[in-house]
Amino acid sequence: MGIKTALITGANAGLGLTTAKALAQRSFDLILLCRNEQKGLLAQAEVRKANPAVRVDVITADLADGNSVREAAQKINRNYKRLDVLINNAGYTPASIEFTADGIEKSFYASHIGHFILTYHLLDLLKKTARETGDVRIISLSSAAHAFGRKARFFRHIDSISSWSAYGDDKLANLLFAKAAAKKLAGTGITAYSVHPGAVRTNFASDMSGFGSQLFKLARTFMRTPEKGAQTSIFLASAPLKAIGEQNNGGYFADSRPKSPSNRDATDANADWLWEKSLAFV
Repeated sequence: MGIKTALITGANAGLGLTTAKALAQRSFDLILLCRNEQKGLLAQAEVRKANPAVRVDVITADLADGNSVREAAQKINRNYKRLDVLINNAGYTPASIEFTADGIEKSFYASHIGHFILTYHLLDLLKKTARETGDVRIISLSSAAHAFGRKARFFRHIDSISSWSAYGDDKLANLLFAKAAAKKLAGTGITAYSVHPGAVRTNFASDMSGFGSQLFKLARTFMRTPEKGAQTSIFLASAPLKAIGEQNNGGYFADSRPKSPSNRDATDANADWLWEKSLAFV
């Protein structure tokens, strides 16, 4: 059994799988939260190879479906006595714009609202662990693309929104969520961070069409590997808090260092607003 337990969403491929294998090698037990069970089981086998001594479990959930996320959280709360690290890693750029039944752009729901619901319903377990250890961390995968996000578009049904604008909104929300979580959970022993992994050579944007997709494929040659892209998440999950810096709770990190956000909407006031607005979905 591992020394700590980490849950990673979207852990069946790319950055999520790479992060899971690296944490297994650091003696973390892993919970792999995946949408597709078969892909999750294949990832489970890979992570077990990285360290056969740790526990690796797969739980399925669709982050674009609130009921699915709540059921997964209930299962985790029933079956685990501790949760030291929650890495909200999953996200995607939609091939086309779709909306959920309640009018939310689907990638925003999966990237932000689904993760908010998951985190909210795991807070008791996270707080319990923090009382015992004094050190629990919530890590959200953002991106430099947060610069293209706009708070004014959040939660709105906008048929004309582009896939890239939607992705920017998702990543801005991830950054704001980390800021809000750090503030809301201050004094509990839980810290929160957002991460820019860099331009990583994964299946990201593989479903997109048009000129943007072609440009992205050409750029893949110059992108960093998933192993390089996962380093900041691994650092924030496993480094001593002193190395991260107490003053950086709620911060945005790139290349394992704090970095200033590149969006005027990345404010504490907007973070508070997003948290309160998201509570309606829990």
